[in-house]
Amino acid sequence: MSKTKTLSSRAWRAAILFICLCAVTGPLLLFVSKPKVNRPPALLPIQQEVPDLNTTEDPEGRSDWFFSQRAYPSGDLPADAREAAWQSISRRGIQSQSITTTANNTWQSIGPSPTQPGYTNWGVTSGRVNAVAVSPVNSQIVLAGSSTGGIWQSTNGGASFAPVTDSQVDLAVGSIAFAPSSPSVVYAGMGDTKLGYLGSGVLKSTNGGRTWAKVSNNTLPSPGAVARIEVDPENADRVYVAQYLKVSEEKVLSSGFYLSTDGGVSWTRTLTGAARDIAISPANRQTLFVGTIPRNEQIENTATPGLHRSTDGGNTWTNVLPVLYDTGFRRDVKVAVTPARPQAIYVFTGGIWNNGLSVRVAVSTDNGENWTDRSTAFDTAQIGYNTYIYADPRNADTLYLGSRDVYRSTNGGDSWTNLTRSFSIGPGNVYLYTPAIATTHPDQHAFALSPASQNDIYIGNDGGLSKSTDRGATFHSLNASLSLTQFVGIALHPTDPRITYGGTQDNGTQMRLAGSNLWFEFAPGDGGRCVINPENPSQVFTNYYRGNLFRFNDNGRSYDRQISFTDYFGEFGDNPRIGFYPPFVGNGVDSTLYIGTYRLFLSTNLGGSWFAPAGDTDLTKGISEKGADVLSAIGVSRSNTDVIYTGSAQGRAMLTTDGGATWSDITRGLPDRFITSIAVDPNDPARAFLSVSGFKSSHVFKTTDAGANWADASAGLPDIPVNALLIDPFDADKIYAGSDIGVFRTRNGGASWQSFNSGMPPVVITGFAAQASGLIQVATYGRGAFEIRSEDDRPSISSASFDGKKKLSITGNRFGSAPKVLINDVDQSSRISAFSDTSIKLKSKASKLGLKTGDNIIQVIESEGNRSNVFILRL
Repeated sequence: MSKTKTLSSRAWRAAILFICLCAVTGPLLLFVSKPKVNRPPALLPIQQEVPDLNTTEDPEGRSDWFFSQRAYPSGDLPADAREAAWQSISRRGIQSQSITTTANNTWQSIGPSPTQPGYTNWGVTSGRVNAVAVSPVNSQIVLAGSSTGGIWQSTNGGASFAPVTDSQVDLAVGSIAFAPSSPSVVYAGMGDTKLGYLGSGVLKSTNGGRTWAKVSNNTLPSPGAVARIEVDPENADRVYVAQYLKVSEEKVLSSGFYLSTDGGVSWTRTLTGAARDIAISPANRQTLFVGTIPRNEQIENTATPGLHRSTDGGNTWTNVLPVLYDTGFRRDVKVAVTPARPQAIYVFTGGIWNNGLSVRVAVSTDNGENWTDRSTAFDTAQIGYNTYIYADPRNADTLYLGSRDVYRSTNGGDSWTNLTRSFSIGPGNVYLYTPAIATTHPDQHAFALSPASQNDIYIGNDGGLSKSTDRGATFHSLNASLSLTQFVGIALHPTDPRITYGGTQDNGTQMRLAGSNLWFEFAPGDGGRCVINPENPSQVFTNYYRGNLFRFNDNGRSYDRQISFTDYFGEFGDNPRIGFYPPFVGNGVDSTLYIGTYRLFLSTNLGGSWFAPAGDTDLTKGISEKGADVLSAIGVSRSNTDVIYTGSAQGRAMLTTDGGATWSDITRGLPDRFITSIAVDPNDPARAFLSVSGFKSSHVFKTTDAGANWADASAGLPDIPVNALLIDPFDADKIYAGSDIGVFRTRNGGASWQSFNSGMPPVVITGFAAQASGLIQVATYGRGAFEIRSEDDRPSISSASFDGKKKLSITGNRFGSAPKVLINDVDQSSRISAFSDTSIKLKSKASKLGLKTGDNIIQVIESEGNRSNVFILRL
């Protein structure tokens, strides 16, 4: 996010940045008059009046944070890698979990469903919705496509929703379209153009959206992101796709317009370029319009960016409205048509040119030959992130335009009315953030009108889905049953299972309310990691992006102060060497805080001051042709907090044993991949697990000698980014890995892994948190948070007895289906005469059983190699 004013003092900055220096997508407290406050039960941060401040967010930085770690070091995402990883998981392993489903091996959703924002009139919120579609024959059927949480269906006009694509590995939705001639047929183009989370192609439903299957083959490049999908109005098998980008030959490249004539199975590209939108002319279904934009990297034969027209069903193209913009993130070409005026074409285009923003709304009434400009008196911030234009099918003079707000024109674009009012014109014609009068969450991505009533409008934005039944005069939230939150991190109170915090994309930092599925957004903006003070668990520290950290007291109820800015760590300007979401952790023992730039910084006084114990020592690979490296992971030993491991975005691992004063490079044995997580054995500082992102590599590594050697501990894991690790509270050999397709677990220290995702779709995992009680929670990037309760599931011997003749009896728990019995370290399993999960009997003479006078050591090993406690039998 860029600041638009020079701030006169750090004290003033600290007062306003907590609330105002954040992404426009969060509930900033920027208002002229005192706002209405949504008060959560017994939980309310301190209310503060603040000066007006105009802000913009940083979607480029956020997108780069997400995409670059997966694409490093080649910049390439292998074709169909995510789908291949999902299919490679043993179906037998997944099914064996479902056979014995219990509360201890099935993840339970804990929301947010929904989130209650602070200080706004929006109603409850959820995560970003990219697409919304209403059945042309049944207005009660509404489909919502989320950024990374799949497709959700409502059968009651949006009153409630349920997920319908959880059986699919692809959960990033770009666009949804019903087939007008056969409304039971619905297509979804996958991939998130807003973030760079790419999809595997096209899904199809033949029952109005209840169930889905992937239909596209490899003729539609994968991975890619579909910006728009449309269906021929008379032929449900003829489908058009605007693919905005794809990955090929180790580069992120533009794609183009593709058509299918066999129901979405095979595809042919007829226009090359970064395609952003499609419209089918109501006057002639053979006439199509496609908008394309410039990209930094182009493939051969790329068409000149602009609005393109085809008069032969998409086979050949003519550019009827060229555009000239700088390559970069914020540019777009959107198009709309209406049967109310079949010859009219409306275009909304904009981008950076000559160091300024150039925006145009124009209309053609002669099939694109001539154009007349319309008014651009609306908020144009973040064009290319939140951009669309829609023409009312019943009234050609009524247009809707999406930016950070939704605008409507009733005179063909000559003037515009702001319907949602998140941003209002202030002094100097600057748009100021005004959530007190806003009717929905800002940053608009999707729009649909009900076929039953021109008064019913659906809009999708960064905060979920809203509906108006009075043509936009008012909106009400449809998010009560949606769970789409994109968590970046999660923190769990060490003793109270009801208290959880999580930083989220677009929807601030949130706290769970009283152990329910309702959460409250107590800090705005793009929330990063959270740290709870173990010496005072009512105190929590939160991260806005980069180096902006905040302190709260009273379990998040009371805002205390901002404890750092990015420049506190020596990082200034537009390219600071600190991650968008930097590693920010505690040690679980005392109140020390740790944050990484390319250096490690500590605070031992609750954020009152920060220091780099190693001075200017660069713990990364520095600056090279690959770019500027930054720290991406920090792991601190609980048993000896002087032992600290770090990992970098370009794969360098470092170790200190003196609290950070001196460091050793421990990279040898690790792949050149983005290091995502380091988990240190709480009882052994020399034993640690490290995970990496990317592809074409193993993803979990283990050391037992403080990084002197690393062993590959990935057996059974597919080739998929692993983003987070957790060592089980009860058993240091039981490790959880959070990947891009869900959770995996090993019960033998990494020797073998199995999918452990029952109860959860194959969603991206971003973090774990746990209590000593065994409660484990997981943060997902698109489906909120889940929890499970671990148990000490190693075998346990409670008693053993020998009858003095030939019978040895052992009782306990969790002996499993094929136990082994060690007596004085000798395997005596061949002597087992009977066994169950709680009892084992061996039959033989004492001498043959290896029993002796005095103390005898007895231990049981279950089938996965887990050993029981040692039981001493004295004879």
